Amino acid sequence: MLVVKKKNVVLGILVVLLIITGYLNYSYNQNKFPDSSEKIVQNNAKTDKDKNNGQDNKKNYKKDSGITVKDDEEVANVSSSFFKTYRRDREDTRSEEIKYIKSIIDNPESDAEMKKEAQAQLLDITNNMEKELTIESIIKSKGFQDAIAIIHKGSVNVVVDKEELSSEEVAQILDVVKRESKSETENIKIIPKS
Repeated sequence: MLVVKKKNVVLGILVVLLIITGYLNYSYNQNKFPDSSEKIVQNNAKTDKDKNNGQDNKKNYKKDSGITVKDDEEVANVSSSFFKTYRRDREDTRSEEIKYIKSIIDNPESDAEMKKEAQAQLLDITNNMEKELTIESIIKSKGFQDAIAIIHKGSVNVVVDKEELSSEEVAQILDVVKRESKSETENIKIIPKS
């Protein structure tokens, strides 16, 4: 009975940590990125100066009727920031999880069954970390700007830094994910980052 209670407490704390991390990630991203009223669009019109100099208008910024116009480089920076922020948050969350699991393993008062379960969880986390890193690296080597792989029990999500994916690109990514994660197609979701 005591072992079951300890397991439930451990699982409950892990779930609470994940919820807190999700909330913090959401809060951080709300402050980091523009709100929904500010839209990022390309400026297709040419100014007289640009016509005379033959310069590309993508570098012009202007505020017109509530719409902010930004260049492709700034859009890429926002997208890049999303991937960096997610990786940092994922690393912080995992560090906390690993620290907590190690405290259970190192605690002399933890029973053998609980230590065994904690060691299995630690092994799962490290295996998932390795698989995610491999998937992300292979996807980037295929010519994609960036990607994030998120492996959970029974599912894999991949966020790719591209607004739209062709069926060939989806097939490429799916092949990599299936091979590296040993997951079935129905358990894999590929999400373009818009």
